Amino acid sequence: MGNAQGMVKSSATRQIADKQQERHPTVGRKAVNTDGKVVQIAAAAAVIDSDHCNQPRSHQQQRTAIKVTSEASKPAAKGGAGGTSPVSKVTVASTSGSSGYVTAGIRDIKSKYDIDPREIGHGHYGVVRKAKNRETGEAFAIKSIRKAKVSRLDSLRREIDILQAVDHPQIIKLVDVYEDDKFLHLVTELCTGGEMFDRIIAKTKSAEGHYSEKDAAVIMRKILDAIDYCHTVHNICHRDLKPENFLFKTEDPSAELKIIDFGLSRFEDDQKYMTTRVGTPYYIAPEVLNRMYDKSCDLWSIGVIMYILLCGYPPFYGDTDADIFASVRRAEFTFPSPEWDDISPSAKDLIRKLLSKDPRKRPSAAAALNHEWFQVLKKDGEITQALTEHLRNSLRRFIGMNKLKRVALTIIAEQVAEADVAHVQKAFEALDTNKDGVITVAELQQAAEQEGLTNVKEQVARLMHGVDVNENTAIDYNEFLAATMERSVYVRDEHIRRAFQHFDQDMDGHITVQDLVEALGTEENAREVLGDIDRNGDGVISLDEFKNMMEAAGSSSFSRHLDGK
Repeated sequence: MGNAQGMVKSSATRQIADKQQERHPTVGRKAVNTDGKVVQIAAAAAVIDSDHCNQPRSHQQQRTAIKVTSEASKPAAKGGAGGTSPVSKVTVASTSGSSGYVTAGIRDIKSKYDIDPREIGHGHYGVVRKAKNRETGEAFAIKSIRKAKVSRLDSLRREIDILQAVDHPQIIKLVDVYEDDKFLHLVTELCTGGEMFDRIIAKTKSAEGHYSEKDAAVIMRKILDAIDYCHTVHNICHRDLKPENFLFKTEDPSAELKIIDFGLSRFEDDQKYMTTRVGTPYYIAPEVLNRMYDKSCDLWSIGVIMYILLCGYPPFYGDTDADIFASVRRAEFTFPSPEWDDISPSAKDLIRKLLSKDPRKRPSAAAALNHEWFQVLKKDGEITQALTEHLRNSLRRFIGMNKLKRVALTIIAEQVAEADVAHVQKAFEALDTNKDGVITVAELQQAAEQEGLTNVKEQVARLMHGVDVNENTAIDYNEFLAATMERSVYVRDEHIRRAFQHFDQDMDGHITVQDLVEALGTEENAREVLGDIDRNGDGVISLDEFKNMMEAAGSSSFSRHLDGK
C-alpha cells in the first residue's frame, strides 16, 4: 500500500535537500515493471517509467536525498491516529474469473464507518480519507480504489491476501475490505508520523547532516525484523523496499515504523527463481534486472536504505534510469568523504555484505540482525529486543510446523556446522541465565517480561509446549537450535537426506506408518502427519515428499499465540 495509506500527491516535482539545504528539481521516481509496462496496482507503488529513462539528473542531485513527489509515485503522508481492530477475513474472488469483483461480494462500507469527505491523500487510482467506526469511535484510513483504473484485479487480490496473512508490529494492519460496483475500499490503521524519507530529509538539514549510527541502527533493526518475518514465516518477497514505503505510526521520535506498500510483493512459490523485473531504480537489485532472483533481492534494497540513512544520498546513480541500472549492475560503490569519514568500519562492513553483487553472499535478514554493527544499540538495551524479536519470528515458524518436521529439525541440528549457527549459540547463552545448559520456564518468563509482553505465563507455556520436542519441560540447546536455525541451512540437500534416512528405519526409500509411530509416539500422530505429506496417496512418504515438507514455508494459526493474539 502506498504512503498515506497508499495514495499519491499530484505534484510533478521532487524537492531535494542537500547538505547545504539547497533544493534541486528532478524527475519523479516510479516503481515499475522494467520492461516498460507500468504496473497498475492499488498500491500505487512508484514505478520505473521507461518514457522518462533519458531525463537527466545532475551529480549533485544524486548525491543529495532522493525525495520523490511524482504523480504516480509520491504518496501524501498525512492522517490522524487511529486504533486497530482484528482483521476481518474477507473472501477473495477467484483470480480466474472476470466478473470485475475483487472480493466475493458487495458490502456497504458506510454501514460500519463514518467517512470524512476530506481527502488526506489521492492519486491516479483513488483517494484516502479518514473514517471512524460507528460503534467504537476508532479512527482508521480508508483507501478507495477505482477499479476501472486498475488493469489487473489479481494484483489487488494478491495484496489483500498478503496483508491479511501478515501480523507484525512493523507492518501496516489491514482491518477490513469492502467493495461496491466501482470501488474497492481498504480499511487500515492510520499512521500520523510521516514517511521515513521525510525524516531523512529533516536529518539532512540538521547540524549532523544525516542519521547517527545509533538512530540508523534502530530503524535498520525494525526493517530487518519485519523482512525476516515476511521471509521466514510467510515466504513473502517484498520486491519494492524503499524509504517512501515506510511510515511512522506517530510523530514521536521512537514511534513504530510500518511497511505500508505490498503492491509488488508476492508469495515465493515452488519455482527456484522469480523472473518479473519490478522495483525502483535506486533500490532494485542487479539480479532483478537480470530476471533471475529470490528473496535476497530485499536485502540489497535494505542495504541501499542503510547507505542513504547514514549519508543522505544513494550508492548507485546516473543521469538517466538506464545509467542508474548500469550502475546497479556493476554493483560498484564508494564511501565518499566527508560524509563517511566518521562512520564506523562495522557499518560499512554490513553495507558491503548487503550490497554483495552475488546474492548468495548476502546475509539473510536474520543473519544481518546479528551483525556486530548492532552492538551500538547495546547500552540502551535495544540489541536485546532486536534479538528477541528475531527469535520470536523463528519460534512462530517452528511451532506452526507439523511434529515430523520439528523432529527432523532436531536431527539436522545435530549435524550442522558450528559456523552456520554461531549466532544461535550466543542467543541461547543469553537466555540460559544460570548457565545449566537448558532454558527453563522461569528463564523464558523472565525474558518475556523484559520485553513487556502480556499474558506472559500463558505465552511461555505455549512456547515450551511447541519447542520442547523431548517433553522434559526445558529447552535444551539442540531443541533451541532446531527452532531457530535459518531455513537456508536446514534445506540443504545433505541435511534433508540424512534426516530422511533417520526415519527410514529399513532403508527401503520410504517412511512408513510404523516409522512415523516410532518417531512421533502414537499411530494417531503418525497418520495425521502422513495425511499431510503423502501427496500421491500411496501410504508412505517418499524422499521427494519429505523434501517438499522440509522446504515448505508458512505457519499455522497456532503460531500467532506467541504474541498472545
